[in-house]
Amino acid sequence: MFSMLAALLLLALPAQAQTGHVLNGVGPIDQGMSGAGMAAPQDALTALHWNPAAIFAVPGKTLDIGLQMMMPSSTITTTVQAGAFGPGFGPPVTMSGYTESDAGPFPIPSLGFVYAPEDSKLAYGFSVYGVGGFGVNYEGSQTNPILTPQMPQGGMGFGALESAFMLLQISPTVAYRVNDRVSIGFAPTLNVASLELSVFPGTAPQFIDVFGTPGVPQDDLPLYPDAPASWATGYGFQVGLHAAINDDVSFGFSYKSPQSFDDFEYEPETAGAPDYTFQMDFPMIVSGALSYTGVDDLLLAVDVRYIDYANTTGFDEVGFDNQFAVTGFGWDAVTVVAIGAEYMVAEGFPVRLGYSFNNSPISDDVAFFNAPAPALVEQHISAGFS
Repeated sequence: MFSMLAALLLLALPAQAQTGHVLNGVGPIDQGMSGAGMAAPQDALTALHWNPAAIFAVPGKTLDIGLQMMMPSSTITTTVQAGAFGPGFGPPVTMSGYTESDAGPFPIPSLGFVYAPEDSKLAYGFSVYGVGGFGVNYEGSQTNPILTPQMPQGGMGFGALESAFMLLQISPTVAYRVNDRVSIGFAPTLNVASLELSVFPGTAPQFIDVFGTPGVPQDDLPLYPDAPASWATGYGFQVGLHAAINDDVSFGFSYKSPQSFDDFEYEPETAGAPDYTFQMDFPMIVSGALSYTGVDDLLLAVDVRYIDYANTTGFDEVGFDNQFAVTGFGWDAVTVVAIGAEYMVAEGFPVRLGYSFNNSPISDDVAFFNAPAPALVEQHISAGFS
């Protein structure tokens, strides 16, 4: 088991997520319906990820193994007006630039096992999957202001920006069948995450005196260090309810607690920079879903999720502290609506279509702090077959 987990961990490289840094679905079936289907999961991975009570919908013994490949693309555009930083700091002319990132491709592994005996009131499951991440690799620029070198090095931005975040979640699961129509489930969650940034403003910068006049604060310019890859572990839990309202309509509800992480601990490679720590938790997710199977060979599903970035450590605060360190990403909570359909074209040949929408957690006034982490897709269209 250790060797299998180690292999999955090595495969779980950073991925550009759909809903902030939360992946909108786990496994090919869940992704084929854009994250809809929690009330009527068609595989073990969908049930284990979104609603532990729904594993009874996958009877018998089921083992699902998936590998997604994500190839994200993103761009960053910035403009600084002439003289914006005052006399002596410029810029002498208005600067504007546009830069693309082509990080990836990133593999996202998933493994789920469910044992749900038809004559038992208990069902069991176990899952290991990548549930979130982001990654960019913007090259340094002389024209795109945010990618020019840091001020002590002759620019006004951060220089080249690279980031890599991944999160792997492990969930042993148990569900209890209350009666023929209602079940409840519980899953403790263990998380392993890695975070790396080429320039990290979440710690106090060094102050470089560019004019050679010690003791004159206005002459000192901040130089932020890097953040080499660091690992942290987190924990939480998930509870769920699954109910068959009638033969055609099912309802699902789940609550995934905030995943509380240890600090990421850094020893910067930047000369003279002190060691520092940063905490970034995974947000609370509340989900509700309905499914309808009243038409032959057709499944319709709607899922609604609330992802609470606004009250999550690492995302809730924003701005600079008294040491000029950025205190957090400053994200807002988001609501996700996912709609999916599955049609059985022929026996054993289902075709799927999905669409999901969510608002952006990043408002315009905090975009600067979030340049390394634009893990955002507001609209998602998907299709698939088995």
